Amino acid sequence: MSWSDPARRFEPAEDVQLRAELRDLLGLGASVAVQAAEPTPELKALADDLRREALRRSRTQRRRPSWGLLAAAALPLLAALAGLGNWGIQQKHRADDLAVQAQRQEQELTRLAASHATEVARERQAKEEVQQKLQLASRKSSPKAEPYLVIPVEKPLKGVGEDYQRVKQNP
Repeated sequence: MSWSDPARRFEPAEDVQLRAELRDLLGLGASVAVQAAEPTPELKALADDLRREALRRSRTQRRRPSWGLLAAAALPLLAALAGLGNWGIQQKHRADDLAVQAQRQEQELTRLAASHATEVARERQAKEEVQQKLQLASRKSSPKAEPYLVIPVEKPLKGVGEDYQRVKQNP
């Protein structure tokens, strides 16, 4: 039991006597026990100062607001959301760039298709003009009117040529 324990004040007389005998045997004497039992005015003043300082510190103790703790806990979440937002914006820019590029390619293809169509139309028109000229020329040169140009072809003779070599003999 420590000397500052309040239950010590009410200890039985036998315990007090036993403690006094032990002090005598150890050579401490009665004066040490009396000094330890009664606090001095200096100790009382020191205890009062310590008590006042503890009260002052407890009153002025800085209390952190709960919103600050909540904000500190939300910082990682906000950082993650900002990172996801930044990534989403980058993906949107990439998608927009790809859409613009696809649109340009489509415009280029339509332009090429249009130019090819005009070339094909010019070639058809040129063929039709040549065919019409040939028809007009054939009508003027032949007495009977044929719609198409007819070129006379001499039929080859159906004879055996003289420059051949027989490979197999007949049996």
